[in-house]
Order: sequence, then structure tokens, then C-alpha cells
Amino acid sequence: QSLARVRIAEGGYQVHPNDPGNYNSLGELVGTNHGINAQVYESHIGQPPSRKDMASMIWDTAANIYRQKYWNAIQGDQIKNQALADIIFDGRVNHGAGIRLLQEVLGVTVDGIVGPKTLREINSADPARLYNDYKERRRKYYHALVEQNPRLGVFLNGWMNRLARFNDYYPQSAGSSGLSLAGGAFAIIFFLIKFKS
Repeated sequence: QSLARVRIAEGGYQVHPNDPGNYNSLGELVGTNHGINAQVYESHIGQPPSRKDMASMIWDTAANIYRQKYWNAIQGDQIKNQALADIIFDGRVNHGAGIRLLQEVLGVTVDGIVGPKTLREINSADPARLYNDYKERRRKYYHALVEQNPRLGVFLNGWMNRLARFNDYYPQSAGSSGLSLAGGAFAIIFFLIKFKS
């Protein structure tokens, strides 16, 4: 389910010179495909990818990378609340600081690793409050990135739209655990219907 949401957000192949992730270790602009950037794909195949390599990446390869490098990194199978797993996974995918931002919100040691303590805090937290607090921390992080590097400003609207899709909990009910069927849940249902094989 988490991967379905990421697939909707990431789309297919793109090459944008302002995106640092689109360059391989040789400094060549080769792009990103299915949300897997050039550097991540390079570590997967063991050599600098070309544009052809990036453009021809199949979805099954991307899905395998997502599980190995992102889902397993957040211990997704051990997160009890699906909505939290969704937004934490998306944060880990969309920015390398995703786990660190989560640990800041949780008030645990910020080391970028979801170990036993971080996982315990995730599963014992009020899910709606953690969900919305993490969402807000991500929003601030995006704006900080643009302040530090104005060239990234071209991506800000896209990042905000991506974050806005995470509406599993009503913003005004951060202290409750009531789920909203708006936004993300409908997106998942639509995706599963459209892409069902």
C-alpha cells in the first residue's frame, strides 16, 4: 500500500538539471526513473548509469530497490499503523533526511537509523498526532531546502502537492485517531483499480 502511494507521487522518467539526484558519479545528467535517482541506481548496479540505463529501468527493479533501501530502512513491516508507515516511507523516499526528521519529532536520538527505540516510539505514539507533526516537519524542511538552495525552488510546488496528498487524519483532529477517507485513501483505491494486473 505504501509503495502504491509512492508510485503515484514519483511518476516515470524525468531529467531536470536542477535536481542533484539526476547526476551520476561522473557528473553526467542521466535522470531519475520511477523515483529512483541516478546515485541510488548506480549503487544498485555497481557502475555509473547512462541515460539509456535510467530510461529503461523497469518498475519491478524500482520496486525491489524501494523494499531493500527504503522500506526495510524504516522497518516498515514492524510499524503497526498503516497511515504512519505510508507517510514515513514517503519521507524516506523523497528526502535522505526523512528518518532524521522523524526522530526530531519523536524526541529520540537523531542518527538516521530506525532501531528498536525509534520503532518503539513510533508504535507507542498517538498515530494522528505523530502523523500530522511529521507532515508539518517535512513541510518546514522543504522550505528550508529552497532557502538554502534557490535552484530547488522549481520543485517546491510539487513537494507541497505531494505532502498535501497525505490526509489520512483530519488536520484539526491531531489528538484523535479518527481516519479521514479523503485524499490519500481514495488515491490508493484509484491506483489499485487502474493498475491492477
